[in-house]
Amino acid sequence: MWETIRSFFAPPIAADPAQSTTQLLWIVRLRWLAISAQLISIPVALEFEVLEPRLLPAFVAVIALLASWNIATWFTLQRGWKLQRAQIPVQLCVDIAALSTLLALTGGAWNPLVPILFVHTMLGAMLLEGRTSLVLFAVLILCLALIQANSHIPPELEGSLLPAVMLFPAQLIIAGVFWILTAWLSRTLTALQQHVVAARERKTRIDRLRAVGALAAGLSHEFATPLNTAQLRLSRLARSEGLQENSDLVTAREELERCGEVLRHMAGSQLEPERLSFTVVDIGDLARQVCSSMAKVYKGLTIHFHTDGRGPRRALVPSVAFSQALINLIENAIESAGENKPIDVIVRGGFDHVDLVVADRGEGWPAMVRNHLGEPFVTTKQDGVGLGLYYVHSLAEAIGAQLTLEDRTDGGAIAHVSLPVVRTGERPNTETETEA
Repeated sequence: MWETIRSFFAPPIAADPAQSTTQLLWIVRLRWLAISAQLISIPVALEFEVLEPRLLPAFVAVIALLASWNIATWFTLQRGWKLQRAQIPVQLCVDIAALSTLLALTGGAWNPLVPILFVHTMLGAMLLEGRTSLVLFAVLILCLALIQANSHIPPELEGSLLPAVMLFPAQLIIAGVFWILTAWLSRTLTALQQHVVAARERKTRIDRLRAVGALAAGLSHEFATPLNTAQLRLSRLARSEGLQENSDLVTAREELERCGEVLRHMAGSQLEPERLSFTVVDIGDLARQVCSSMAKVYKGLTIHFHTDGRGPRRALVPSVAFSQALINLIENAIESAGENKPIDVIVRGGFDHVDLVVADRGEGWPAMVRNHLGEPFVTTKQDGVGLGLYYVHSLAEAIGAQLTLEDRTDGGAIAHVSLPVVRTGERPNTETETEA
């Protein structure tokens, strides 16, 4: 029973902000509670002469109109009609207008129950965003001023009226405090919810990564021996029959070698997050060492390394795996633009993040690669396997970084890895963990 009551009035904190149906249903439920409370308060108000009998018909008429509006709203939602999000401030304004009218009939701003009106400042701050919430707050303050200026004061309250010059500022401060605190709490809860959702999605992706890694390891193990056997038998057959130049045998051997290369790439592209060894390293130093090693391997390659010159940019990463990811990005840039065009590697950052950027001067990212980022075997290159970029994306997911692909305005592709920065007074040692 208590669980049913709790769920009936539970606020829609987990609802998608883009869909207002859940929030409107919650408002309808709260309004029924308010209507019931107003009906129950009638005998008490008559007994203590806060509500005069001659005003009772008007009081009941306002409640009846509000109930009719609630029934119409409920009926619309039950029919499955999709209401615009603008309906939420309209519904709250109707509540404010009805409650202000009831208060005006029973003492206005001097009614002991006037704090109920302040509940709508909290509802507006929780359900609305930005200027809409501020507009609703202004509407509420306007109604509060109107019921002070135009209210029927019953005889029972006339002898204990607080001067309006004191009452209105006090009520304005209370309403403002309610609105500010609720808006802050609502934004905090929303941010926390988004963080939880992002963490859950990241865990799901890491679980998929682990599953793909297990599958790749199994495939590599099961197919390695048959492939090696087939290659040896073909080589033996070509030698024994003098068919070394036979085009069919040459093609078969090349395809078998390609299958073996794919399997080796699959085995090397998988990460096991729980086995990564994390170390605090200077991303600038690590990237500089990788660039130097790559320049020695590709003799005609020019790599321009840049930093923002603002001191060490430290991050917590598995240095060997991160070095391999940078090598993959550079090799991808070489395959895209060629060895005769320079590549830019940039390390920069802000207060809470460090960015590693690899930019080439090729043709930019193909749409297929952009749309399928994070999926293995996606490539537009004739001899590509589609696992280099997948490895980088998998590593980024495993260490809490973010990989984005962009195009240069003057032509070329940009791979952008953003990592959370680590602030420490210790000088990281990366000399033994930056082998390319």
